[in-house]
Amino acid sequence: MPSLYYIDGFNVLHKSRRLRHLIDGDNETAREGLIDKVAHLCSTSQCRAVIVFDGRGKHQPETVEHYRGVANLEVRYAPHSSSADAVIERAVYRHANRLDVVVVSNDRGLRDICSGMGALVMGSDAFLELCRDNRSDTSQVLRKSRNEQPASIEDGLSDDAIEALKKLRDKLK
Repeated sequence: MPSLYYIDGFNVLHKSRRLRHLIDGDNETAREGLIDKVAHLCSTSQCRAVIVFDGRGKHQPETVEHYRGVANLEVRYAPHSSSADAVIERAVYRHANRLDVVVVSNDRGLRDICSGMGALVMGSDAFLELCRDNRSDTSQVLRKSRNEQPASIEDGLSDDAIEALKKLRDKLK
């Protein structure tokens, strides 16, 4: 698996069959939906990701946020005088080992420039499929580990049993 993904945020939202419906409703909700999917990928794998969105306003500087404690995920906003495409192109150009970089976008111009520099490119739906597959792989590992030995007694109990024990505890108080 490549070690670094640069994601053209709004392009993925507008071009993806899976997320396009979100952008029709509310930009902020759509942005959070994409970020959550990428955050899960980053938290369950060794990869890093940088999601770049076009800037928020005329005087808004480029900002970088580490999303909800996921240290290997950055959310950036391109400055007003630039675009997400330009930020991604510049980052790929500066990267020492471009074969470890994947640019996620359906923008043909951005894809051509970045692949010409040696980076790998991926369409939005293919990337979201990767995120979905990663999520299901994680779920399978968790289910399998639950079927093995539980780490504590509570881990081996059903939700109904835990609820019944809580009621019993409250009754005894």
